[in-house]
Amino acid sequence: MWRLILVAMRKRRQHHVWQRYLKSWEVDGRIYCLRDGHIFSGDTTNIAVERDFYKLHELNKNDIALIRMLAIDINGIHPSAKATHESFLELLNRPVRMVERYRRTFHDTKRMDEFIDTYRTNALEDHHAAIENSFEPLLRKILEGDLGFYERDDECIDFLHFISAQYMRTKGIKVKTIANVRNGSGIDVTRIWGILSHMFSVNIGAALFSERKRRRLLLVRNPTIVPFVTGDQPVINLHATTPLPPTQLSFYYPISPTLALILSESDEEPVYSSGSLSPIQASQLNGQMLESSHSQVFGNSKEVLASLLSPLGDDAA
Repeated sequence: MWRLILVAMRKRRQHHVWQRYLKSWEVDGRIYCLRDGHIFSGDTTNIAVERDFYKLHELNKNDIALIRMLAIDINGIHPSAKATHESFLELLNRPVRMVERYRRTFHDTKRMDEFIDTYRTNALEDHHAAIENSFEPLLRKILEGDLGFYERDDECIDFLHFISAQYMRTKGIKVKTIANVRNGSGIDVTRIWGILSHMFSVNIGAALFSERKRRRLLLVRNPTIVPFVTGDQPVINLHATTPLPPTQLSFYYPISPTLALILSESDEEPVYSSGSLSPIQASQLNGQMLESSHSQVFGNSKEVLASLLSPLGDDAA
């Protein structure tokens, strides 16, 4: 077992948007990207990616105490979510503790250090891959127009955990949250953000699950000449406000250029219909995606991204 672990490859190019998801916007193996006012095409391996983005830091006692204060020992947290966090924290720390415990029994400590570095590089990346793998069968159903999973508890849990994780995992959320916490309290959560983002996504998913009977999940079809775009913040809150934090949550998640999911606020009648959209409505949703993105927006054509550089685009009339 140890020999197999020690030869594991470090996954240093880490995507903060799921590559399989982005393939719905590919045309002939290429996807268009708008960044810094410029439009270019490439493949999904080279967008929304950063070296060692999810790499874990070595946790000290202060780090663990801060994690507990911000994500575990908080009022209103569901007992099952708290238990999940405790197990997750234990799971992350166990391999490192094991190596340190038996370090003296190994002749080649350099290989032990390499293992720890590889583990810290891969652990959260692998955890995201597991979340994505659990969601992939649901993605196929969504693309076929089937939302029946939302009525089945186990599948609903997988869906809500996934969409919450996609919301929390991105570079934009990371940068904004670290800055907001630092400005508001003077606390720097940079070292522990990768762990906190997973725990926060579990907390969000648990809250959404408890309200699932009051929140509607809609599949919005877009037959217009204005295809949906997505971005490096692919799940957005339609109730987001700037600069104040939002008091309501309605997730918007485009699935393809012609399909999107909307998870409504509790007891809210969604603004958009589960039927067809107008070109103006499609452009409005694309505009919100642009506004919520960190630095990159993705589309299936150069033209749809170019339309984002003007208020509504020429096709929205």
